[in-house]
Amino acid sequence: MHQFYLSKKDAKKIEEEIKNIFGIKIEEMEYVGNRAIELDKNNKIFILGKVILVKEGNIIFPSLAADKNFLEKFPSLKVDSGAIPYICRGAKIMRPGIVSFESDFNLDNIVCVKDAAHNKFVAIGKALVNKSEAEKMNKGPILDNLHYIGDKYWILLKNIKL
Repeated sequence: MHQFYLSKKDAKKIEEEIKNIFGIKIEEMEYVGNRAIELDKNNKIFILGKVILVKEGNIIFPSLAADKNFLEKFPSLKVDSGAIPYICRGAKIMRPGIVSFESDFNLDNIVCVKDAAHNKFVAIGKALVNKSEAEKMNKGPILDNLHYIGDKYWILLKNIKL
């Protein structure tokens, strides 16, 4: 693991990447104190103020440790409490556990997963189908689970000073 500060130029490049990939503009981003944690050749974590991103290979997604306001900008769905133990062990987000779709999403979009009972973010996934198709399904996987409470990124970010 290697931690280093990002130059203003590198931070702006990541900000632009977020805008291009997700269509999300980061409000009032500060360019001082931004850093990256390189876990290995293919896995990095970027800490840009309250915006925290994980880059796993070619996929970039928000961390659950990021500011709630940033996570709210992504499409989301809610799952029942029975699904949470499975999701927090890395299982895919399956249709029977989903109680509501809060916003539209398309195939391959990054989608946040919330606990329906407490409205807290519990996972980040990548859509395997679009919302309209998912709503028609009775069973089967809806999201690939990329990041969840208790995974290696969660534990690492919980143990470092943000």
